[in-house]
Amino acid sequence: MARFDLVAFDCDGVLVDTELITCGVLADMLNEVGWQVSLEETMRLFVGRLVRDEVPMIKRHATRPVPEDFYLQFVARRNAALEQGVAPVRNVGAAIETLSARGMPFCVVSGADRAKMRLTLGQTGLLRWFEGKLFSGMEVARTKPAPDVYLLAAETMGVDPKRCAVVEDTPTGVAAGVAAGMIVFGYAERMAPQALLDAGAVQVFDDMAQLPELVL
Repeated sequence: MARFDLVAFDCDGVLVDTELITCGVLADMLNEVGWQVSLEETMRLFVGRLVRDEVPMIKRHATRPVPEDFYLQFVARRNAALEQGVAPVRNVGAAIETLSARGMPFCVVSGADRAKMRLTLGQTGLLRWFEGKLFSGMEVARTKPAPDVYLLAAETMGVDPKRCAVVEDTPTGVAAGVAAGMIVFGYAERMAPQALLDAGAVQVFDDMAQLPELVL
């Protein structure tokens, strides 16, 4: 019997290499409202979190007025930047092809909105693998680190959460998978491996070429 009945991928940083692009846009906007912050610091503070939920923190640090539609402006500028081109995560296409060839079901479980997922997966040629299998944390009561979106994915895909493998690249995402009762593998190409282990990942890896041997 296969180790798992489903592989649930996070999207940003796991399937598509978006974090530098989106955090670059956000860093620019934070500096525009007077929060002097670097790209590196922006990534440390915001990767794995919803900008929508962090607007109160942004207002506390800003030294200039924060527009009431700050989040909507961010989404528009983020999408415009992503439309200029985004790459798939290294070796993820081959890993997905291997899972498919071996008959392993998979899906995307992201904290991002569905439009962003379709944009980035479409840009990278990965969307064809995930049509009808996109789950957004913005469409459930609580997003990550709560387990809601992972539990929705398992229920919809007809899989016992305990038989589901999760691939996440942030402590927030790892915590969500663990809370859902799933087995979480931490993708650590750009994240400190210990941070993922501390959040509950059973194992970390730094090359998507390794994924099939972990879950099949």
